[in-house]
Amino acid sequence: MSVDQKIDRNKTDNEGRIYLDDERVILTSSAVFGILRKDLMDNISEERMKGFLIRYGWNLGKNDAKNVLKKNQSSIEELLKKGPELHMMRGFTKVKRVDLQLDYDEDGQIEGVHVEGFWSGSYEAEEFIEQFGNSDAAVCYTLVGYASGYYSEICKKTVVFKEVACKAIGADNCYYVGKTIPEWNGSIEKELKYYHDEPIVRELEITYEKLLEERNNFEKTFTIHERLTQEFTNGNDLQTIADAIYEEIGIPILIENADISPLAGSGFPSDFFTNGYLDFKSAVHIQQKEKDYQTREISDGVNQYLTTPIMLQRKCFGFCSFIYEVNQPVTKVDLMILERVASVCSLYILNEKTTFEAVERIKGHFLDQIIDGGHLTEKEILTRGKYIQTDLNAPYCIAALKYDNGNAGSENGLFIHDQVIESVQHFFKNRFNVLIGQRSGILVLLIQKDHNQKTMKEVCQSLLDYLKKEFPPSVFRMGASTLSESIQQASEYYKEAMTALKMTDASEEIMFFKDISVAGLLIHSKDKQAVIQKAKHLLGPIYAKKDESAELIKTLYVFLANGGNLEKSMDELCLSMSGLRYRIRRLEEMLGKDLRQPAVTYELLLTLQVLDAEEEIILK
Repeated sequence: MSVDQKIDRNKTDNEGRIYLDDERVILTSSAVFGILRKDLMDNISEERMKGFLIRYGWNLGKNDAKNVLKKNQSSIEELLKKGPELHMMRGFTKVKRVDLQLDYDEDGQIEGVHVEGFWSGSYEAEEFIEQFGNSDAAVCYTLVGYASGYYSEICKKTVVFKEVACKAIGADNCYYVGKTIPEWNGSIEKELKYYHDEPIVRELEITYEKLLEERNNFEKTFTIHERLTQEFTNGNDLQTIADAIYEEIGIPILIENADISPLAGSGFPSDFFTNGYLDFKSAVHIQQKEKDYQTREISDGVNQYLTTPIMLQRKCFGFCSFIYEVNQPVTKVDLMILERVASVCSLYILNEKTTFEAVERIKGHFLDQIIDGGHLTEKEILTRGKYIQTDLNAPYCIAALKYDNGNAGSENGLFIHDQVIESVQHFFKNRFNVLIGQRSGILVLLIQKDHNQKTMKEVCQSLLDYLKKEFPPSVFRMGASTLSESIQQASEYYKEAMTALKMTDASEEIMFFKDISVAGLLIHSKDKQAVIQKAKHLLGPIYAKKDESAELIKTLYVFLANGGNLEKSMDELCLSMSGLRYRIRRLEEMLGKDLRQPAVTYELLLTLQVLDAEEEIILK
C-alpha cells in the first residue's frame, strides 16, 4: 500500500481539493440545494424536477457502488452495508436498516431483493420544509435515487426504492422500502418513468404534436359548427342537419325527442328502424334517469354508441347519438362535434317551441273571443280560424280542466301551472284540432271531433291519464260540454263545461254535461240557465218549438204525472185512447226515448216541473 493510501480517506491538498476514497468531492451547503430544488421546480415543472433529482441520486449511488466494487471482494451483504455508510459520510442522512432479504438463483446470482429501513435527519426533507412547508407526498428524491442506484449496481439487478413515509409529510422519520421490480407486483410502474431521462426537446415535440392535434380538431369542429349554423339559419329541419353531419364525418347519427321517438337520422341501413332501433333504445336509454343526463359511451356487443342529451332550460328535450361498429374508436373530436350538434338541435327546438307557444297564445286569445261572443259573426269566426290553420266547422265540445298541486299562489305553483299548460299543448300537438286557453286558473279547451280518432270521452280520459303521469302529486278534474256544431254557441257550451266541472268529485274525475241529471243540477247548482240548457238537450225539438208543441208538452206532463196510466191520462186530457196512443208514439219519436222506462220518465217529469216553476213553459 502506498503512502498516499495510508493517509486518511478524507483529505485536502494544497490546491483546495477534497478527496473521499481517492475521489475528488466538493462541499456545499444543504440550503443551496434547497434553493436549487425550488428553481428547478419553478423553471422545469415539479414532475421534471423529481425525475432530475432521482436520476442525480441514482448516478451518485451507482458511482459509489462502482468504487466500492473496485476495492472490495467482500460478500454482497457486506458490500450493501457500505452503501448506508457512504450515504452518511456525504451528509445526506442517517441510515438504519431494519430488514434485508436476498434471494439467489442456482448460479448464485441475485434474483430478488427486499430491504427496509429508516432515514433520519434527511437533508432533503428538512430543506423542503424550510422552503415550502409540509408536503402531501414524500420528497426525498435524491435519497431514493441514491439507494436505487447503489443497490442496482451491487446486485447487478434493478432495485427500486420507494419512500413510504416522509418527515416532510409529518412522520417522525423517513421510511424506505427497496425491491427488485418483480417483487413490486406492478405497484412501482408510475415511478419507473423518473429513472429514464426524456429530453425536454422531445417533451416539447410531444406538446407541439398535441397542440397541433387540438388545433386540427378545433378547425374540424369549427368547420362543422359553421355548417350546422348555416343549416339552422337557412331554416332547415333536423333531418337536413343530420344529413349534413353524416356527409361531413361519415358516422351514422340519430336525433330523438324526449319520448325516445326518432326525429331524424342519417347513415343507417334501410332496416334499422324496423330491426335495430329497439335494441338501440334498450342499450342507450333503458337506464336513463331523470336529471342525470350526461354524455355517455355505451356498447351492446354489436354496436357502440356515443350519446348526449339535448338540454334546454335545464330540461331534457331529446338525445343526439353517434353509432359505431363495435371496434371503431370514439375520438375526442367526435365528442366535440356531437355536443355541438346537440347545441344546434336545442336552438332548433327552442325556435320551434317559441313559435308553437306564440301560436298557442294567439289561439288562446281567439278562444276567449269565441266564448265571450261579442260582435263576431259565425263567418268572421270561421275566417279568423283559417288564419291560424284551425277549421271550426267540425263538431266540438268545450272542456274545463282544473288541478290542485298544493302550491297555489306560490312561485313553484306558477311554475307548475306553466308546465301543465305546456304539457296539455304537447299532448294535443299533431293529434287533434284544439284551442287552449285559461280563465281564473282553469284551462279551457275547445276540442273538435275527429271521426278517425277516439271518442270525446276517450280523448279526455287519455289527457287526464297523461297529466297524472307527468305530475303525480297533482289532482286533475275535468268537465265537458255536450257536442255542438255551431261555433256561435260556444259561450253556452262553456257554461255547460263549467257546470260539469263543479259536479266532479274524488270518485268522478271527468263529468260530461249530458250525463248530469236534472236532479243533480238542482242539488249542485242554482244556475237557472244551466237547468234550461239541460232541458234543451233533454226535450230537444219539443222545447225548441215549445209554443207550437204546447199540446204535446201538456200530454207528456199529464202522462208522466199519472205514472204512465193511459186511462187516467185519457180522462184528464179528454182524448180518445187512440188519440192518446198516437201522441205518446209521437213524443217517443221526437225525444228518442222510451216513456215506459222509470229513469227516463222521472227525469222528464222533473225537467217539466222545473221549467214550469221557472215559467219557461205553461202546464196548467
